[in-house]
Amino acid sequence: MNILEFTSARKRMSVIVEDSNGEYILLTKGADSIIKERLNIEASKYLDDTQAHVDRFAQEGLRTLFLAKRSLTRNEYL
Repeated sequence: MNILEFTSARKRMSVIVEDSNGEYILLTKGADSIIKERLNIEASKYLDDTQAHVDRFAQEGLRTLFLAKRSLTRNEYL
């Protein structure tokens, strides 16, 4: 439906898709620091374990991105 391009200011890229049930979904990938501050309470309960993995990957010289998903109402999309 839409692509929200990566910029150095946003530090993330997003797409909005409509699934086969007609539901709108926002999918985002970006820097961990940017995505973490936008997580809801439900997702935050996994953050400590996830951060431990990301830290380990970084020590190995690997780059990481966080992925996030959010359902949107039709009005939010419009």
